[in-house]
Amino acid sequence: MDRIDFSGQVAVVTGAGGALGSAFCRELARRGAAIVANDLGGSTTGEGGSSDYADAIVRELRDGGARAVANYDSVASAAGGQAIIDAALSHFGRVDIVISNAGNQRNAPFGTLTEEDIEAVFAVHVKGAFNVCQPAYREMVKQSYGRLVLVGSQSGVFGNPMRASYGAAKTAMIGLMNVIAQEAPAGVVVNTLFPNAQGGRLGGTPLAERPDIAFLKAAGERTRHFAEAMKPEFVAALACYMASRQCDSSQNMYSVLGGKYSRLFVGLTEGWYAPGPDAPSCDDILAHLGEIDDRSHYAVPLSGLDEMDTVLAAQRAAPQD
Repeated sequence: MDRIDFSGQVAVVTGAGGALGSAFCRELARRGAAIVANDLGGSTTGEGGSSDYADAIVRELRDGGARAVANYDSVASAAGGQAIIDAALSHFGRVDIVISNAGNQRNAPFGTLTEEDIEAVFAVHVKGAFNVCQPAYREMVKQSYGRLVLVGSQSGVFGNPMRASYGAAKTAMIGLMNVIAQEAPAGVVVNTLFPNAQGGRLGGTPLAERPDIAFLKAAGERTRHFAEAMKPEFVAALACYMASRQCDSSQNMYSVLGGKYSRLFVGLTEGWYAPGPDAPSCDDILAHLGEIDDRSHYAVPLSGLDEMDTVLAAQRAAPQD
């Protein structure tokens, strides 16, 4: 079996001072990568800042013999994202890997989320991914090589109470991945990671008297059965595969939860074909809902053109008058 090796490569990890980010840094560095550890050092809600988080992981990596530098710029601005990538270029001369992991949360019931809460979360997760990945992508195109790992969340694709802004922002990573994948030249690969781990600034939510208490209790009951596999190292193994040369295809979504590694995908049912020339009525839709909803046969389009091809396939399969 080939051993994944990052010797000679440079990795940028945002949110590097948290439990997941630091685990990513350790595994990448252990396998030879030079590391730019970016962390603003703010609270879980994205407020404040400190150099302590980034400095701590860089100190640990250097003590272990790795090449590493700290960066404290915010991913929430284009200037900050450029500065993060410039740090990689100025210290190490290139950028091969970006793990877009920086995050914050403003958890509240959907009806009570403020505009400020929503903006703060989108600024870090959505704009942050653009701000860091765009300048990195430009460098990757020049060198004909690069790996972008976007960090999503089950809070978006499957949903968790109290996390409307966080879930919506994280699900945006799927759309961003899909478009970059179709534009990127050979050698530049983009995929999305859906991690689950305990610990760190975003790693857990304390039980308290709050509207999602039933969900938290139910989640706690489940995770206690596989708590040992909720360590950040379980996620780091998958993240580092996704950042490697061996991961050479784009538009893959991988989840890790409790030691179980899974592929996620967006499927499209075979559906019901109504070619016209007259549009069906809503009553027709109701009458054929069973066919529309039937998941026994499905396609996995990787582009808008792929979905169009499913219509052409339905047209060819339709009875001819």
